[in-house]
Amino acid sequence: MNKKKLIAYIRLERPQFSIMGFLAACAGMMAAYKGVPEISSILGVGFLFYVIQNVAAPTNDYFDREIDKYARPDAPIPSGDLSPEEAKKDVILHYIFVPLLIIIIANTLPVETTPLMIVAFFGLALTAIYSVPPIRMRKRGILKNITVGIALPTAFLGGWVAIRGWSVSTEFLVLVSVYFFFQISETLLADIHDMIGEKRVGCRTLPVRIGIKNSFNVSSFMGILSALIIPVPIIMGWFNRYYTVLGLFIMFWIIFLLLKYRINFHPEKGRVYHEKLIIGAPLYTIAIILGSVCV
Repeated sequence: MNKKKLIAYIRLERPQFSIMGFLAACAGMMAAYKGVPEISSILGVGFLFYVIQNVAAPTNDYFDREIDKYARPDAPIPSGDLSPEEAKKDVILHYIFVPLLIIIIANTLPVETTPLMIVAFFGLALTAIYSVPPIRMRKRGILKNITVGIALPTAFLGGWVAIRGWSVSTEFLVLVSVYFFFQISETLLADIHDMIGEKRVGCRTLPVRIGIKNSFNVSSFMGILSALIIPVPIIMGWFNRYYTVLGLFIMFWIIFLLLKYRINFHPEKGRVYHEKLIIGAPLYTIAIILGSVCV
């Protein structure tokens, strides 16, 4: 395999999103444990959700190859760096390898085995539900954004149940609600930019259904809602000062970007603001991780 082909495969799998799965699972474990659990457990569970997230991108790119001719012409498949057949083989290998990995990790580490396996298999199923026909939530309006909105909460839940089993608290619900509303907000900004390509191939995303301006209003509402939930753990005293400082920064960052985009609104800028806004997800995850140390 030459260097160009290797880079194409890396781009296909978009490791930046897999890293988010890793961090979200680690954050879930640390929030549940109120500190740092056994290193082998946190690395193993984190790696498991890294790999599960790693399935989502190539699966989506393979089934989105017609949309990407318009929305992302520089992506590995439409650019010709990878053939559809090469991408298909990569997807199949993922769906063979990952179930085995789930079983091995859940049964090897000192964690709550059954809850972790159930959540991990749900996360894997979610990658298919989003992209693969006939369900293909990718083409079903707000259901697409809700499905994406569940992805990071699923990784966070995986980390949480690995420590506490099915003991879910108010703290957990507050933390995952920030992820959920935030991800709906940022994916809608990307949909605004991608609307033309999606409309051409019959994807009934929210901007196609209700229009660009209305979709942005929904995105703004969800984003600001997520930002306003961020201070709740500060008020409740769940985390230390590191969460307070970073959490407040993220809150103002989200509100500032959405208000700025409203003032300078243009569909072509949707992807630009999406790329800026999405920084909030890893920063929020890091805030939980740092906030869980020495609470």
